[in-house]
Amino acid sequence: MIQNFEQMIGGKVTQLCASLGEGPTPHRVIISLADSAKTLVVLDASGFIGTLKAEIEDPEKLIADAIAKARSEGLIERAVDTGTIQEGSL
Repeated sequence: MIQNFEQMIGGKVTQLCASLGEGPTPHRVIISLADSAKTLVVLDASGFIGTLKAEIEDPEKLIADAIAKARSEGLIERAVDTGTIQEGSL
């Protein structure tokens, strides 16, 4: 499942996408540049509550919540500015 979205970064609209990915935890959301698939942000389900939430929550809502968190914490802009993948928990 992939969700495309736009965000204003550095004064221009940037096309991004978010998808569920596999990894060391049962669920994680990966946010990437849409045109290059370069990973910017990885949010993992961690701890008991996070893992439980990821297991029972609708995938579309999980992705939407991850996008909202990455935006509110400035993770996407920081990844673009620094060139470093930003990590966090769902």
